[in-house]
This record gives sequence, C-alpha cells and structure tokens, in this order.
Amino acid sequence: MLLVAICVLSCNKKSDVKAAVVSNKDTLNQEVLDEEYESEPEEVALKDLKFPITGKNAEAFVLEPCEIKMRAEGFLNDDNLKDIVIVLQNANNNSDSRATLVLLQEESGGYKLQELSWEAVSPEYFEDGRAFYDVGDISINDDKTLHISLSGMGPVGSRETVYKYLNNKLVLTNISTFHSGAGSDVSSEYDLVSGNVDHEVTNTLHDDWPSEHQIEKFNLKQEILFANDNPDTILEKLPQPEW
Repeated sequence: MLLVAICVLSCNKKSDVKAAVVSNKDTLNQEVLDEEYESEPEEVALKDLKFPITGKNAEAFVLEPCEIKMRAEGFLNDDNLKDIVIVLQNANNNSDSRATLVLLQEESGGYKLQELSWEAVSPEYFEDGRAFYDVGDISINDDKTLHISLSGMGPVGSRETVYKYLNNKLVLTNISTFHSGAGSDVSSEYDLVSGNVDHEVTNTLHDDWPSEHQIEKFNLKQEILFANDNPDTILEKLPQPEW
C-alpha cells in the first residue's frame, strides 16, 4: 500500500510540472504573437494638428512631429513689436504639406497666431521623391513686407512672393519668377496691386545676350490672401511670356 501511494504522488507531481511547462509555453507564444501583430504607430500629418492660438515664444507653436524649416523676425503690422514667421515641416515626411505661421507679438510679450497658410510654401518633395522647391528662405523687410523665396532644380526655376498687411489682411502683392530654358532665360515681375507684369526674355544663344521686355496688363477679381491662395495656382492664371 505504501508503494502504491508513493507512485500516485509521483505521477501527480509530474502532471503538475508538465501542465506548468505547457502553460508557460502558451504564455510565451501569446506574447510573441502579440509582438508580431502589434500595429505600427499611425503617421501624423501636419494638417491634422491643432496649433495653439497663443504662446510665449515661437517654439510653443512647434508641435510633434514639426520642425522649423525657415524663420524670420521683423515688424509686420503697425505696432512697434517684433513679429515672427516660421515655416514648419514634418520631420518624418518631407513630402507632407508645410505650414507657415505668422505670429504677431502682443503687449504681454507673448505671441498670437494671426495667420496660418498651407499654400504659401509648397512641400519640399513630391510623393515620388522628386524635389520641388527644395531651397527656401523667408525674411521680413524694413517696409513691413514678408518675402518668401523658393528655388527648385531644373525647369522648376525660382519664385519669390511678397506679402503685406492691407486692411488687417496679409495680402500677396508681388510675385517674381525666373526660369532658364534651351536658348533663353525669362524673369517675370508681377505687381498684383497695379495689375502689371514685366517679362524680361534674354536670348542666351548670342554672345551679347540680348533681352527684350514684354509688358502686359491684367485684372484680378479679388485680393490674393496669404491664408487661402496658392501662388503657383495664381501664376497659372496670369499672362505668360513668349519665349
């Protein structure tokens, strides 16, 4: 009887150990499966962000995953407080839309988000990896105008836009472009306030590089606003040079 009891106890212990091993294996397998099927974090687009209305400095408006690509300081409106303009880019996706924020300084020393544009500065790259306007710079001049200069490779050329506060709205007042082609270069100066354009076409096939000016008039039905309008789309509707 004693031997039988010892055998029974021994079998029960082996069963318990085997069950524990199986249980541990199942738990381990479940953890591995959970890791394998864990979803990647969802990519955040800048247009999904909600920027704060006020902040103590420019960095207060730089939300994840933003980084400051361009920055300028100067006087934009009629007070004597220095304002800031920043261009934000997605640090994880250089083909994402870029946000341009106009931050007006307040009497308290902080800043107010006065203007936000998704159109003023185009993405650095197309989705297929081709560079668009890959070099850029912004500045605020002494005449209280905001200048945005963009340059691209090849036929993209360069473009400078000038904005100024008119009746408390940041309005596009001038566009300058330059393109170089086979045998000629063209620089165009569009005055969107007066409705005049001057295309200077230079013949680069001759040693003396002769040039001619093509001057035209045009009419705009409404003001071109920093917050709403894409300068490249506006250019498509304006008189083009013959070259």
